[in-house]
Amino acid sequence: MILSRHHARIAFNDNGEPLLTDLGTENGTYHLPAMEPVAALGLGAETLLRLGQTLVRLRRPDYAVAPTRIDKLSHSRFAGFFTSTAVLALLTLFLLGLLGLNSYQSSVQAKTIGQLLLENIEIVVLVPVWAGVWALLSRIFMHHAAYVSHAVIATLGVIGFLCANVVVEYYAFGFSALLSADILFHVLLGLLASAMLYGHLRFTTLFSPRRIGVIAVSTAVGLVGLSGFTAYVQSLEFNDTLPYPPELKPPQFVITHEKSLQEFMRDAEKIPQRLKVPN
Repeated sequence: MILSRHHARIAFNDNGEPLLTDLGTENGTYHLPAMEPVAALGLGAETLLRLGQTLVRLRRPDYAVAPTRIDKLSHSRFAGFFTSTAVLALLTLFLLGLLGLNSYQSSVQAKTIGQLLLENIEIVVLVPVWAGVWALLSRIFMHHAAYVSHAVIATLGVIGFLCANVVVEYYAFGFSALLSADILFHVLLGLLASAMLYGHLRFTTLFSPRRIGVIAVSTAVGLVGLSGFTAYVQSLEFNDTLPYPPELKPPQFVITHEKSLQEFMRDAEKIPQRLKVPN
């Protein structure tokens, strides 16, 4: 037994101040956070001790306790949305349908529903695993897993990512603007990552909403910035593949001016002149 039966005693000294005395125990008493061995210690407004391997926090009656902070998350009108298993089931069905539709429209061969789901098995598995990791952290720090809430947030994040990808594809197709489309994609990705991190941290920590927002935005900006920089460095390498999206879209979505064959040929004739190395 790490903690002795008679480990320490608290009594008042001659001045009427509380005094803690170690009773000569095997594993000792330590004053935290410096881990100073204690034989006798006067107790202040708040004292943190380690008795053997047991942590004890002692506070006097005159200790100034912080005012109660209102739990705005539990009282929010959106709380029921994130804690409802019915909402999670509907979002999961919608995500599966969206994944199947995305695979179907980008495929040139007829496929069964099983084949479409098999192509997206990684995402189907990743969402509950991702939610499980956050639920474990919530269990550790908040003593409540809140798995349904984390699963709802993760599912909404994947749905948002798929929708953002479709928006960017149509933007690139309609305006023939691959560079700005790539920038738009990273901006949307940053917003989605910030929203997901904010939601997860609200159920995992006791931080204030403002602090959580700062952490979520800073982390998302760092990760998305690193991803964009990596993509930029890779684009500097020589590649004989044309950077053109393979997915075809209906021609009515083309917004920019279409070049005629004659205009295209005139532009092609200028390429050798632009690539000509001066003497």
